[in-house]
Amino acid sequence: MLWLLWFWRRISKALIHANNPVVILLQMRLVDRYILRHLVLPFIIGVLVFVVILVGDEARKLGAAVLGLRVSPRLIAEYLLYCTPQALVWSLPVGTLVGVAMTATNLARNRETVAMRAGGVSFVRVCGGFLIVGLVGSGAAFGINEWVVPPATEAARRVFERITRTQPVVREEYNQFFRDQTGRIFYVRHMNADTNQLSDIMICQEDDSGRLVSITVASRASLQGPIWVLEEGYTEYFDTEGEWKEHEGEHFASKSIRLQQAIQNYYADKRTPLEMTTGELDELARALERTGQPTHQLRTYWHFKYAIPVACLVFALIAAPLGDRYAYLGSFAGIVVAIILVFLYNGVRSWGLAFGLAGTLPPALAAWAQNIIFGSVGLYLLWRRR
Repeated sequence: MLWLLWFWRRISKALIHANNPVVILLQMRLVDRYILRHLVLPFIIGVLVFVVILVGDEARKLGAAVLGLRVSPRLIAEYLLYCTPQALVWSLPVGTLVGVAMTATNLARNRETVAMRAGGVSFVRVCGGFLIVGLVGSGAAFGINEWVVPPATEAARRVFERITRTQPVVREEYNQFFRDQTGRIFYVRHMNADTNQLSDIMICQEDDSGRLVSITVASRASLQGPIWVLEEGYTEYFDTEGEWKEHEGEHFASKSIRLQQAIQNYYADKRTPLEMTTGELDELARALERTGQPTHQLRTYWHFKYAIPVACLVFALIAAPLGDRYAYLGSFAGIVVAIILVFLYNGVRSWGLAFGLAGTLPPALAAWAQNIIFGSVGLYLLWRRR
């Protein structure tokens, strides 16, 4: 392959000196195709390996949740299949990172990057193929996250519902939000798996136009057959202007509601905010704002819905110059670079998420901090090696 690059370099240099823009454009396309052809295999391997890791972790958590229940392997396999799109969203950035780092390293070690630059192609232009992969990966990750993950998690909910019919509260959770099939919004401070009870519940009821109709608050709820019984609570009602109807509220010692389906929905699809659509997150945040609840956590997750797919482009931007720079360390330098970047990036992302959820950082800054930092470093390294 090197002799072909040498031949192409000699021909292209002669034509470039002849100022032929058509041939220059053709040369650039050849560079992109050559790079993309070498990048495909490590990219696919990186994506598949990380998908297997994430789905395996989901299987571990599922095994802990259904421990002691008789569940057929077919149901477990079906549930894990529906969890795969979410794992794919997180795996595409890793696949991009591994593919770009390994390809850049191999091109540099084989002196192919040197040959391209000797042929008149700048290092920035050599990285054009890497950035194309980053852009495509970002678009694919966002599309999957926005349009494939929600219906997949809905299908997982139906499977998980068949697994957990006898145990509505599968595991202990704190400060959870979810909806039921009628659109009611639930907040539960504590979900106790040992006693199958809920503590400190708030239920927001809206009409078809999204106007708040009532708020019900209860100290606890326990399951009695197919019905949940709220205990020691009260309900407040609101008029068409959203004003509190002072004399129409009611206190109750116990009140029956149907809630089991909503809890099954919550556990089955594991509807964390990152698995909702951007529209659903915005709708939920607006509903909570009308009740006076803080929404900085949901807003942080809303920004993460966009920030996570962009990691593909950021990884391509920083992995290319690093892979080229440290190629002298050996053929596996690309893998080492990829592993280090994944740990550093996830560390910054985790801290940003923690500060954003705590309200210490604005939601936008908390979600985009890792992309801003690593993207800036990538641009600097690319400029240095231009």
